[in-house]
Amino acid sequence: MFDLGRPDVEPDFLFDSGPLSHEGIIKSVVWVGDHIGVTAGDDGKVKWWDLRSRKLVNSLSFVNPISSMELSLATNRLVITSGTTVAFIPAQPNSGLGTHAMTLEYAPSSASIHPLFVDRFVTGSLDDEWVRVHSIDGEVKEILKGHHGPVHCVDYSPDGEMYASGSEDGTIRLWQTTPGKTYGLWQGQPNGGMI
Repeated sequence: MFDLGRPDVEPDFLFDSGPLSHEGIIKSVVWVGDHIGVTAGDDGKVKWWDLRSRKLVNSLSFVNPISSMELSLATNRLVITSGTTVAFIPAQPNSGLGTHAMTLEYAPSSASIHPLFVDRFVTGSLDDEWVRVHSIDGEVKEILKGHHGPVHCVDYSPDGEMYASGSEDGTIRLWQTTPGKTYGLWQGQPNGGMI
């Protein structure tokens, strides 16, 4: 952990070894609330830490390594990809929220849920160069082609009007949630095209 108010100070480590630490690379870290940090790694483990007491407060195991984790503020859930699974897990342990997980026909590298409607999510994959839009029950609604290499990451904009994808081809692509709608530099056309 870094203290942004004191950039000259060395970082502080939760655990760099021992039974509580991750085995392998930590893929993602998110803040949940004021004092809870969540880590996810190649060991297939998701761990919740109380950053005040430095104690592990909860953990969850997946069969496969975790490839991504993001916090959805709209649903108060963590969106996690592991193997062919996309899981929507309550961000706070013991919150009373249910867990929703599904198995896809491919291994997503990253997933992001729509921040306002929460009725869809988008994924990238290291198996191909496509970006897929799914309904919240996992059904593929759109397959978007444009990258020339595996897609490592996807993320919705905060207003949900577009999402970005980052690929091994060295490009970042922006996609409209509603193609043809006037938004930012995009000017909608009657036939749905862009200028």
